[in-house]
Amino acid sequence: MRIEEFLDSFESDAQSVITLVASSDLDLQVPPCPGWQLRDLAVHLGTVHRWAKACIEANGPLPLVESPIEDSMLIPWLNEGLTELSELLRATPPHRETWTFGPQPQVMSFWYRRQAQEAAVHLWDAQSALGIAEPIEETLAADGVAEVFEVFIPRQLGRGRMQLPNEGIRIVLTDGRTFDIGEKISGEVSGSASDILLALWHRVPATSLVTDADERVVEAAFARAFTS
Repeated sequence: MRIEEFLDSFESDAQSVITLVASSDLDLQVPPCPGWQLRDLAVHLGTVHRWAKACIEANGPLPLVESPIEDSMLIPWLNEGLTELSELLRATPPHRETWTFGPQPQVMSFWYRRQAQEAAVHLWDAQSALGIAEPIEETLAADGVAEVFEVFIPRQLGRGRMQLPNEGIRIVLTDGRTFDIGEKISGEVSGSASDILLALWHRVPATSLVTDADERVVEAAFARAFTS
């Protein structure tokens, strides 16, 4: 995807979350995120926007700390955070060096992609709370799958937060790209890029994907702590 597409997607999806939150019951449960109400999802997304902006400005890692926001102030607070991060991303060249939690090269374009993916998955979460979830756009979702393998899995392995399974699975996207979980591949899974991305983020069960592998192997492979 082009840089401009990431920024457009980020702004559109984040604003859609705000619109849904503004017109919905904040006490609604968010089924893909056990224990979260719609209010919690909104506070999380708004906090991530402020955290990303602060990390870019500090050129270094900062703690992500979520604090309660009064319901009456939630929408203005969300809009402010989105506007400020969007303005910073659009004003900063994509190849400028900056701290990220991804691999080298550490440049601004990492944040364009990361914020687009963050907004896309959380829009799906918010839609799920309202029973109106729609698939994530295919090109964006396919890039999100790639991001899991290029950014999150190496990070989790490096921090000792996950191990690769003994029996591995090959993920096959409709665009022909493949991604392996583990080394000893015992089968393949396929599906829409949206479904695969949501399974990697533990939003939908891996057993909903098409596979020629044993169901236990698929569940065990996708149960890894890819992103947390």
